[in-house]
Amino acid sequence: MTTFIYKARNQQGELVSGTMEMENEQSIGSNLDKLGYSVLEITRPNRYFVSFGDWFLRFQRLDKQELIVFSRQLATLIKSGMPLLPSLSTICDQTTNRRFRVIIEDVRQSVQEGESFSDSLVKHPTVFPELFVSMVRVGEAGGIMDDVLNRLALLSTQEMEIYSRIRSAMTYPIVLMVIAFVIVNFIMVGVLPKFVTVFNASKAQLPLPTQIVLGMSWVIRNFWWAILLGLAVCGFYFRRYIQTVRGRRRFHRLLLKIPVFGELYTKIQIARFARTLSTLTGTGVPILQALMTVEKTITNTVLREAVEGIRAAISAGSSVVEPFKASGFFPPMVIQMISIGEKSGKLDEMLEEVAGFYDPEIEYTIKNLTSLLEPFMLLCMGLMVAFIALSVLLPIFNLMKVFRT
Repeated sequence: MTTFIYKARNQQGELVSGTMEMENEQSIGSNLDKLGYSVLEITRPNRYFVSFGDWFLRFQRLDKQELIVFSRQLATLIKSGMPLLPSLSTICDQTTNRRFRVIIEDVRQSVQEGESFSDSLVKHPTVFPELFVSMVRVGEAGGIMDDVLNRLALLSTQEMEIYSRIRSAMTYPIVLMVIAFVIVNFIMVGVLPKFVTVFNASKAQLPLPTQIVLGMSWVIRNFWWAILLGLAVCGFYFRRYIQTVRGRRRFHRLLLKIPVFGELYTKIQIARFARTLSTLTGTGVPILQALMTVEKTITNTVLREAVEGIRAAISAGSSVVEPFKASGFFPPMVIQMISIGEKSGKLDEMLEEVAGFYDPEIEYTIKNLTSLLEPFMLLCMGLMVAFIALSVLLPIFNLMKVFRT
């Protein structure tokens, strides 16, 4: 993304200016046209007059926590009766993240120039995702901005908690993998070469395990650069492959079918889908518009295509539950809850129930996964170290027999 400076006239003929982050000038012009602006000028900032601090600011990380705090603070201020512009000014003064403070100030200036809050947020797609902007637009239309912002903060908080539990559960297995990698490489590179001269001097027939380990040690010491290069090339072509439509679909389908991991991944995707759709429909967004917004937030291609099919079927006149059943992605319990929600007119509540049902399921699956991974990793480490130790000790025992005879 590149920051551009634009000058344009709004529908009332007033001169407006500001900054917008997009890939190119054509995207800026197209976005301004959608907002009803007549573009006068689009330029890049003069990089020669940008301070080092401003340049470094572009690389400052924005945590999700920043957006959650922003949503809660703005909801509280609006609910207390404070207008939007003073609320944004207050939050801007209290924000410690410099990059986020600059973005909030740009949003405030756009609102002050007459743009809607949602249109001001669109200029920063890397900070305010499609779901956030869509929900804010609903809040503007219905006069329920504080409720919408609180729902967005709650949604983001729940997602952060899920991913935080996953990261915490995977920390120990990853640490074990790193320790195993360091130990094996230390033995291969630092210990085994010292025994090579002794083994060669003995001119004795080395056992097969010793030959294998010595061969691996020789390859690592002499061709480590080729190994790193090969891994880099494989990673590059794998990334290119999954960027294609066919490759991405196959990879995402594989993620859903991997034993244990696939089950956890599927539950996370369903819970996120149900909670997001519940949040949208709960604020009064029509089901078709809600599904269209949810599509843009789904990262898994298989699930996104399923949602596209569901939206197309509902648009053609089908009931809500039938396309969900025909997709083959959602389990019977989810279908049943959606059916009850459709018949009772409380689809948002039923979807929230689905998400609430999957939260403990996800935690239970994570615990099972870690309980399986930990002994498996310990076993693998023990086997590797035992094999290397055996490959070193066997020829030493043979040499001792030779010396005794």
